[in-house]
Amino acid sequence: MSSDFVYNDRRRGREGELRRGAAPEIHKPGFRRPASGRNSGAGESPGKRPAKADKWLVRLAVLIAGILAAELLWLFGITPLLPLSVVEVSPVPGIERAAILSRAGIGSHSSYLTVDAALAEKNLEQMYQIESARVVKQYPDTVRVFVEQRVPAALSLVNAAGRIIPVYIDKHGMLIQVGGPPLNAGSPLALPIVSGLGFERLEEGAKLPAELEGFFSRLDSLNKNAPELLAFISEIGINKKAYNGFDLILYPVNSAVKFRLEPDLNEDALRYMILMMDVFDSAGVQVDEVDLRNGTASYVVKEARSG
Repeated sequence: MSSDFVYNDRRRGREGELRRGAAPEIHKPGFRRPASGRNSGAGESPGKRPAKADKWLVRLAVLIAGILAAELLWLFGITPLLPLSVVEVSPVPGIERAAILSRAGIGSHSSYLTVDAALAEKNLEQMYQIESARVVKQYPDTVRVFVEQRVPAALSLVNAAGRIIPVYIDKHGMLIQVGGPPLNAGSPLALPIVSGLGFERLEEGAKLPAELEGFFSRLDSLNKNAPELLAFISEIGINKKAYNGFDLILYPVNSAVKFRLEPDLNEDALRYMILMMDVFDSAGVQVDEVDLRNGTASYVVKEARSG
């Protein structure tokens, strides 16, 4: 077969393909048609990642989970068992910080879990100097102790070993300090003086008879709400009755008149007493004693002295 015949045959074949609409194949040097198949780049699903990248993501997730687990273990499992980092105590005059912590059961090795706040408050309130206590635990390593000290409502002067010493009494009738100036109040001159008290035990922490507690509670209320009325009183005497109970004998400042009142001392009774003082002074009547126990004033005129 001659070369002209082969060339014409190939030409006729290409012309037939063009007439049928088929695109002729053009082969360029060095060009290779990409293989079709599932693993080709053009046909790969965008949601799939290489296996190597997935392994790195798993390792990273495991690392983060391990760090979080360690942090949680330290925070909730270990830190509450460690000694406290912060222990705050409100200052109390006359009581050392160490004494308060010891009574509360809080030591150098105490932790958040070992501190019993309710028991600590109960133990602190058993101290005669302390009125109330509050223990607050703050997770994971902090404890705060708030203490309210007892405040004197009155004082009494007692002869002890030939010396006159002040005894400070709170609103519950408890002796909170014997001798010296008050540790947690202003000048003792601002406190009412109460006489006629019988002390079975002259020591701090001792309590007066229960029947006197209401009187000292009302006296404390007057100290806070009407100190200007108590300023008219030089002394309050406790006059015990023969069988039961007691009366009050009030001695006004700069006056020789005595006023006898019921134990339920209040602002109205004091104002009535001050009014009666003005009435007697204006009338020029010399009175020895005024009885206000029945709501009306009955009085005893002072006898004139001859010579």
